[in-house]
Amino acid sequence: MAIDLRKVEPLGSKSVLLEQAMRRHRNNGGYTHDKKDLHSDMDMSDMVTPDFEWLNEDKTALKNLVAQMDASIGQMAQQMRTLEEQSSKSRSMVEKEQQLLFKQIRTLNGLLKKQVDIFSSVERQMSDIEIKQNSIIPQVGIGLVAGLMSAVTILVTAPWMTVLIERLQ
Repeated sequence: MAIDLRKVEPLGSKSVLLEQAMRRHRNNGGYTHDKKDLHSDMDMSDMVTPDFEWLNEDKTALKNLVAQMDASIGQMAQQMRTLEEQSSKSRSMVEKEQQLLFKQIRTLNGLLKKQVDIFSSVERQMSDIEIKQNSIIPQVGIGLVAGLMSAVTILVTAPWMTVLIERLQ
């Protein structure tokens, strides 16, 4: 057996509404189509008076919240644009500084290479001079010492040699 709840006032408590629907169903033996009967058996003592002021307050609060969110989103968008502009400026400045730094590094590398070439050239020249000096002076020194020794040897041994040669003859 079905109970028709379509014609029951929806602002009452569920238990009261169910009782009214069941009473109406028992009294009429089925569905009630008369509006006079619908309002006559309603118990109005348990009915809640509709108060839609909270709905207006909530609507106002929601509008304020949406306005605040829109303002916050607008501020965030502005801050993001500012941040993007600053980051692009700083990125371009960093790129320019890097290019300048690379040019300076290339210049310094070129200068260092030239200095190394100059130092190696000077070192080669110095070693050539030392070799020339070392080869001449020792040879002259050795030659002088050898010559002096042979002269001294001849001088020292000459008298003895003459005596030795005279005795041998």
